[in-house]
Amino acid sequence: MSRVITVMNMKGGVGKTTVSANAGGALAVYRLGNTPNPRKVLLIDYDPQFNLSQCYIPAKSYFALDKERKTVIAVLQDSGVALDPYKLQLPGTATPPSLISLVHNVAKYRSGSQLDIVPSTLDLMYVALGRTDSQVDVIEERFAKFIGEARQGYDVILIDCHPAGSLMTKTALTNSDHVLIPVAPERYAVRGIGLMLDFIKSKKHGAVGPTAHILFNRVPRIGHRSEEVAIRTNPRYAGLCLDNTLKKYSAFSDPEEGRGFVWYSSKPYSTEASRNLAAVAAEFAQRIGV
Repeated sequence: MSRVITVMNMKGGVGKTTVSANAGGALAVYRLGNTPNPRKVLLIDYDPQFNLSQCYIPAKSYFALDKERKTVIAVLQDSGVALDPYKLQLPGTATPPSLISLVHNVAKYRSGSQLDIVPSTLDLMYVALGRTDSQVDVIEERFAKFIGEARQGYDVILIDCHPAGSLMTKTALTNSDHVLIPVAPERYAVRGIGLMLDFIKSKKHGAVGPTAHILFNRVPRIGHRSEEVAIRTNPRYAGLCLDNTLKKYSAFSDPEEGRGFVWYSSKPYSTEASRNLAAVAAEFAQRIGV
């Protein structure tokens, strides 16, 4: 069964895209668990900053895709003509483009696993900022249909969502089974988690909504910061926290244009970083059942 995961935190600066790029890729690259079946993984860059796209796609290829509108904005809008930051365009049809027309293949592995991405674009900011006096049901329906098609072809669909309340965060959360919340153990981290959980709850349809998981990111290689301990011992959050943490290795920040990922790296500590990432990915895969 396919799983859709939104990676999001209402607090910025927590390494959201670092988690999306590394953990998402690891689900395809690594053979995880007792039954390491190959996985087809789709990454959807749903952030106007398009950092996830820059991690995986060479610049020349990316700009060609952006020019041809082979980005996620095509799911929400019929046309890129006359985009207005103050007025949200509504598409004339509830049918989105086909998944295959927007997917960019990153890699196919000998194991049978596959990693693809739907890139983002700065033009997505028009959707994030735009307002409309009309109902936006047609946009929500287009995104839901697009995710429905993705569920037919992929084991894991991971949505890297921007850290703000908007139509994009609403469509991501209402179509997700799980939410992965990256948390940097620092001041105000607890408040950020609380806001995120309240936001997830507000987007539920009745009792149905995505399951939250907390992943501590950029933690010390040895020991635990007091902020992490405080969150893990908080009854509201304790059961949501992954046991494994993504530790502070420079290799996790290196990816660019499809290069520099820890599973390719020969830099110092890359072996330790790779083991750390594999442990995080294996635990998360077990939690979501893939």
